[in-house]
Amino acid sequence: MKYKIYTATKNNKEDTLLYRSLSIDYYNIPTHYEENNTKSLQECYNSFLGDARHNNIDVAVFVHDDVYINCRDLIDRLDRYSKEYTVFGLAGATTCKVSKPALWHLMSERKDQRGNVAHGSYEQYNYTSFGPIPSRALVIDGVFMGININKLSDNIMFDETYPSKFHYYDLDFCLECNKNGVVMGIVDIPIIHNSPGLSDPNEEFYKGQEYFIKKWKK
Repeated sequence: MKYKIYTATKNNKEDTLLYRSLSIDYYNIPTHYEENNTKSLQECYNSFLGDARHNNIDVAVFVHDDVYINCRDLIDRLDRYSKEYTVFGLAGATTCKVSKPALWHLMSERKDQRGNVAHGSYEQYNYTSFGPIPSRALVIDGVFMGININKLSDNIMFDETYPSKFHYYDLDFCLECNKNGVVMGIVDIPIIHNSPGLSDPNEEFYKGQEYFIKKWKK
């Protein structure tokens, strides 16, 4: 199996938390950093899909640059879960009632949520448990998305027409996958996400929300 990790960052790769975690010897996975990035995540991720297909990558992982991979057996976990699911992540839900505010944890009932993610710094963090894992899922949070490239149809892409460059790329992609019968799931891969989440939505976010709702409401 050939694995590759992809991330887009506004910074240099050495300044990212992801780089710090992946520099540990026991990972030994090729990583592509889209450094000093100004493009949308949709555009970046479509480029990553193209790179993975061109280079015969079996499992591609799209992950945020503010993530610390916190397990020694990452390859074993990627191998296992990529056999169970075509697309997999670490938090999400089995249902999605498209409405405002269009955030996956607010468009699903608590009983339908899945996953377990730590938040904080490598020195000190706490876990947020959304629900039981592993589990099938309808929507997956974009902080970490693994893709079995060999099982993903070439026609499934990220929608680059979104007015929001860093929002809704994940939910839209998941609903597109669901429409095409792609098997998706929430799995157990320990990470630490050094982010407080969406705390101050801007105009771009709201434009993306309107686009997302209009596209998927029916």
